[in-house]
Amino acid sequence: MTKDNILKIATQEFSRLGYDGVSMNNLASELKLNKATIYYHFKDKKSLYQEVIKSTIKHNQTSAENLLITDIDIKDKFQQYIKILVEKFQKNPQIVSIVLREMANLGRNIENAIEEDIEKEMIPLVEILNQLDLKEKYKDMDFHLIKSLVMGTTLSYYSIQISNIELNGLKELNKDSDKIFDYISEFISNILLDALCRN
Repeated sequence: MTKDNILKIATQEFSRLGYDGVSMNNLASELKLNKATIYYHFKDKKSLYQEVIKSTIKHNQTSAENLLITDIDIKDKFQQYIKILVEKFQKNPQIVSIVLREMANLGRNIENAIEEDIEKEMIPLVEILNQLDLKEKYKDMDFHLIKSLVMGTTLSYYSIQISNIELNGLKELNKDSDKIFDYISEFISNILLDALCRN
């Protein structure tokens, strides 16, 4: 339980302050633990951060993998995959700032070992896209681009929603955030299916 709790609080702190802003002393104080307990579970701040990133990547991974064995139309699978991805951010908003910070820092704080986790996470999307009747010009497309498009749209929207900036009409959208995220899932998946598929 202690390791999970460290990971949970560390995720919140890295989300709030970024990698450089988190100190192990402050984290220990926040957890009401001594630093030795943290170091028992995680070698150093960098390894703790890598574990936070890994848990972020793996969140909802089982749902995406299970989607592959469901007996539904391939386009419906694609739409469900997009919904799972959007729900990842909806249910875990701290992921948003961590991902945005790493994108802004060009992945400066992420080690190469994480790439393997990213590739594993891509498997359900790649399998689904390989079964779709893609237009000829998209058959050799890098599937990371599609993932980036979905993530970028979702992250941008969510960032605007949680910011303190007053934008005309935006607050109207906050009344029912579940419906808004459903709308985003449907909107993104329909646009992509229309653009990428023959039928």
